[in-house]
Amino acid sequence: MTYRNYINLNIEDLDKPIYRIFPVSRFIQVLTTKELTLVKPSKWDDPFENLLLSSEIKVGTTTADIAARNSVYGQCWTLHRETDAMWRIYSPNKDGVRVRSTPRKLLDALKGDCGDYSELRCFIGKVRYLTLKSLKKKLQSVNIFDANGSGIAESLLYKRKEFSHEKEIRLVFSGEDHKCTSDIFGFKIDPSQTLDRVLFDPRMSEDLRKSYITAIKALGYTAEIKRSTLYDPPARLSFQL
Repeated sequence: MTYRNYINLNIEDLDKPIYRIFPVSRFIQVLTTKELTLVKPSKWDDPFENLLLSSEIKVGTTTADIAARNSVYGQCWTLHRETDAMWRIYSPNKDGVRVRSTPRKLLDALKGDCGDYSELRCFIGKVRYLTLKSLKKKLQSVNIFDANGSGIAESLLYKRKEFSHEKEIRLVFSGEDHKCTSDIFGFKIDPSQTLDRVLFDPRMSEDLRKSYITAIKALGYTAEIKRSTLYDPPARLSFQL
């Protein structure tokens, strides 16, 4: 069987940096548990998420739900290195950190912790953005019953073009039907390897940042730790008259 664990991604994309912003308290929890957490798409804001898996299947006069709708989990990352909007949306209390990884590192970590059938359950892919008409048409063409499991993951990788500014990459885990009772799914990581750089919110006070850095290092994090300079004033200009 040919597996398709990377979706909408080229070979050269697999080791490109991708990013996610966490509240620093959540990042410390990741370091403590050595675990990243995925959630069911029903917890995401966009009502069009999980649109295909939430559809009904009709066979003659019989109607049924798609079992996989309640057994799939995802986590959203972005190709954006840093923007003002990212800090203001995902770190509204000025207490966030941006972590860096790659599609390959995330998928390897997920597969490594999932054991048997990881090729059929673990995926990562780039979101494609379409008009509403094209989105509905595309979703109707996705084979969610594909034997390699990729159809379920692919169904989560199409959004309306109004969200194209997000430039999302999504990590997806497909669990066992009727057995995924929790809204979250966690998998083990080596934080210093999987999350290879941490960038602090540029608006956080220096004293608070230093305290958090001390705590992060005490938890064994050995990768690079920096502070964003996004809002630093430019060097003073000098003009020769």
